[in-house]
Amino acid sequence: MLKKVYSIGSGFCFLLMILPLALPYSSGGADWFDLLLSVNFYFPMMLGAAGIVLGRLGVKGNVRFYLVLLNSLIFAFYIFVTLVAIYGFQEP
Repeated sequence: MLKKVYSIGSGFCFLLMILPLALPYSSGGADWFDLLLSVNFYFPMMLGAAGIVLGRLGVKGNVRFYLVLLNSLIFAFYIFVTLVAIYGFQEP
């Protein structure tokens, strides 16, 4: 039972990480996007780390594999975007 809760939590973390990528394209989504990023700039990466840990503790089998894989891919994307935002836009 507890493993199912961990898997659901990992899926929820994944959906929350996808949300900032999809919100700007919806009507009135820019306000929600600003709200999500006002929590913390590193909030999506914290969700990614939590999703990977929860997915690892979740139900075994294909569910675990896909949850960890998807959370890891989105986590790597957010790390890349953060590094570009911090170091890539500095003026020489």
